[in-house]
Amino acid sequence: MWFKLAFGVAFVIAAIAASRAARSATRVHGESLNQLVHEVPVLVAVRGALGLLFYSALVAWLVWPRSLSWMYLPIPSALRWLAVGLLVPVLALLTASLRALGTNYRGGVGLYGNHTLVSGGPYRRIRHPIYLAFISIMVLVLVLSANWVLGATGLLLVTSIAVVRIPIEERELHERFGAEWETYRARTGAMLPRIAS
Repeated sequence: MWFKLAFGVAFVIAAIAASRAARSATRVHGESLNQLVHEVPVLVAVRGALGLLFYSALVAWLVWPRSLSWMYLPIPSALRWLAVGLLVPVLALLTASLRALGTNYRGGVGLYGNHTLVSGGPYRRIRHPIYLAFISIMVLVLVLSANWVLGATGLLLVTSIAVVRIPIEERELHERFGAEWETYRARTGAMLPRIAS
């Protein structure tokens, strides 16, 4: 029960943070909150299929846990509690990243006409902290739920989005910001800080 509550709290915090960022960007840019409008076409299908599996596994975990015992892994409670504790800094990373991104938040690919290159907050060290946060959240969900279907589908979902979007986003940023982007890219890691040589 406590693990489900922890998941629920984390889900609500992440949803509120993303929703606030989307509303803020919409007020400034006047565009739709519908993320699928700016999504890579192949990801619309991937998000639909994996999302269906993820949310089905989530409902099963929340409502019928005993009837689907084949989904569960023998993960010790101590490790599951560690995952709950690690959600705190990961959610802090997510909210700090969304705050730093501000009205540049898109919820998909593409830049706004007055988009700025964000290099503060978590972006000071890594270029894609939001993807890092979501991938980390799904790894922790796998552990805290001890449900391999829920964890694997969630992890596949967020990882596929990052893998497809990152090259597109980086190409668009390079085209828009040129030398400024190249300098920023040279001193940051994609999802882990660059080790100084």
